[in-house]
Amino acid sequence: MPSRTPNADLRAFLKRLPLALAAAVAIWVVARPVYNPILCAAAQGLARFGEVPAASLVLHQGNDALLGRSDMRATSEWLKFPLTQIDFNLVPFLALVFALPGWLAGRGWRRLLAALGVLAASHVLGLVWQIKALEALSMGPWSRAAYSSLARNVYGTLRYFFDIPVTFALPLVLWVSAYPEKVFKLVGFSPPAKR
Repeated sequence: MPSRTPNADLRAFLKRLPLALAAAVAIWVVARPVYNPILCAAAQGLARFGEVPAASLVLHQGNDALLGRSDMRATSEWLKFPLTQIDFNLVPFLALVFALPGWLAGRGWRRLLAALGVLAASHVLGLVWQIKALEALSMGPWSRAAYSSLARNVYGTLRYFFDIPVTFALPLVLWVSAYPEKVFKLVGFSPPAKR
């Protein structure tokens, strides 16, 4: 039996992609009601790490997170941040994986779970940098008193780094990292040599 050529793998990938995308969207829609509260709680815990007093708040509200501080007056502004902006990159990642011919072979499930762990960690960090940037940049005189100029620049940079490059590039990077042999074969390259 002849082995599949890269063109045959690419055709199989493209043929499976619409169904894989539909499955990825369905998983994302079903998982969000459970995932988003956990994401908010983890981000709040990490944002409060080392804070004195521990006052950063990341509250789950539907498909949004409310970002603020517990030590500010009740009339203070809260930032309503859409969690879709953080976790939607699960959809392209899962679609790419599910469309990949033979992704289950070998340690496919383990690779998927490891990549999902990295993606979840990026979601938590992305939300942490949102709350930290809010505190450092958007709370007027309090921000300038509580955060140095360096800290404000670092948190602002981290927020934008996680908003754009990490959000959009990480699904592709994780896909290639988790399944390098299959992805390289798919695009017609020989896999990297093992050391």
